[in-house]
Amino acid sequence: MKIIESISEMREYSQQLKREGKIIGSVGTEGELHKGHMHLVDVAKENADVVVLDLLHTLDYFRCSAEKYKTQLKVYEQDYLEKEIEICKLNNVDVLFLPSMNDLFFDIPPLNISIPIIDRLSIARPNFSPVCMEFIIAYREMYNIILPDVAVVGQKDVYQNFALKSLIKQLGFSIKVITALTVRDSNGVALNSRNRFLSQDDYKNVISMYQVLQEIASWKEIEPISYIKSYVTYHVKTDICHVDTVCAETLKELIVFDRKMLIVINAFFKDIYLTDNIIMEMK
Repeated sequence: MKIIESISEMREYSQQLKREGKIIGSVGTEGELHKGHMHLVDVAKENADVVVLDLLHTLDYFRCSAEKYKTQLKVYEQDYLEKEIEICKLNNVDVLFLPSMNDLFFDIPPLNISIPIIDRLSIARPNFSPVCMEFIIAYREMYNIILPDVAVVGQKDVYQNFALKSLIKQLGFSIKVITALTVRDSNGVALNSRNRFLSQDDYKNVISMYQVLQEIASWKEIEPISYIKSYVTYHVKTDICHVDTVCAETLKELIVFDRKMLIVINAFFKDIYLTDNIIMEMK
């Protein structure tokens, strides 16, 4: 496995791969790698000659002071980085890209485009926009460096994925986005690096998200959307839960279930934000 930390070296290597006619696959992460990330790598390897996994601590970087970020990064490097490298080696990652956040976002140009899904969802959830925009800005920079032909993302982060596709289209990138199925643990909980912060009781409550989605999928007749939202809100075991019922193709809010529908649960378990979703076909 090739490990690259320099942005210029990564760009030069990508250009070399392009000259050789290689198909580059990209898997973006924020670290704390798990089986879900490695599933994305497997899908990327099926669709590309060389798979680049990048590791960015985007949220930590944008949300912390410079001093606090340096402290968190030092802890990460001491406690996690060696494990992350070993996981990548064991799962046949071709290139692990570890850029410096300071180098990546130095003198960064503004994102002078509108991402409709971010604009629409931010009306109801003011905190959604800055988080998603940070994600989008990071991917714009990464794609300009890695030059991928294929980008593999997970179905769990459905809103970010739609925003990413919008970015690719508006900037004219020639990148095929492949959405891989969500990887779950034995209880049906979607794998997420934040799961490790859950208490035992909170984890049991998180299971209710998957259970509720499976219950709805098993209904012989689909109830009205208003009932679906009420059912989810009542049965997911948390105090803060927002339910979206949207068109699976456009993410526009549905009032009536008359096409393929995506049910998205966004919930807080104490201060841990988690999301899950399911696609419903008309019966």
